[in-house]
Amino acid sequence: MKAWATKTGKFTVYQEEEVVLTAFARCNGCGNMPQNSAGLKEKLERLVSEGTEVVHFGVCTKSKDAEECPVMTQIGEWLGAHGIEVVRGTH
Repeated sequence: MKAWATKTGKFTVYQEEEVVLTAFARCNGCGNMPQNSAGLKEKLERLVSEGTEVVHFGVCTKSKDAEECPVMTQIGEWLGAHGIEVVRGTH
């Protein structure tokens, strides 16, 4: 949150823009695919309805061997299909 507030790291791209943080989410757990979680589907749909343009995924979404969590891959694909840019590897 500090990097967001100070617009440092991956957030430096927003230094000259007026942007609003609309949501913060944590992992919904291994194997909890979006299509099987009504709560997660509702949150993702809310991002679209709120007009969210960009979502940042933290570095914690990758394993030590740099493989992205399959749940996060699906979430990223869903967001992309709904016109939301996904930035991977934020802090």
